[in-house]
Amino acid sequence: MKSESVAVTLTQEILDHYENIFGKQKSLPLSFPMLFYQFIKVPWEYGGAPIHRKQKCYRKKDLKVGETYYCEVELVRKVGRDKHTFYTQSLVGYDEIGEVCFRCVSELIVQLD
Repeated sequence: MKSESVAVTLTQEILDHYENIFGKQKSLPLSFPMLFYQFIKVPWEYGGAPIHRKQKCYRKKDLKVGETYYCEVELVRKVGRDKHTFYTQSLVGYDEIGEVCFRCVSELIVQLD
């Protein structure tokens, strides 16, 4: 299952907000694209509040202010065990010519009632 592709422009405002929290950055951390989740609606339900277990982020190109990235999230894996459901999902961002710029893989867990 995959979300719709959403165009996200990295604005100076997004960067300023980030740096107000974490301080001035020489370069953006690999996990920076995780902020783009706020613009994407995933088409699946978690059945509870997800807890972020771990993530891996890869970048093929440096992110630049003013650039637009076409982002989508794919549900890679969903496994239920006892009273928990484990999700693996992947956020991928493409540039204007369709080349992958970054990929962030997240592992989430949801405790079921």
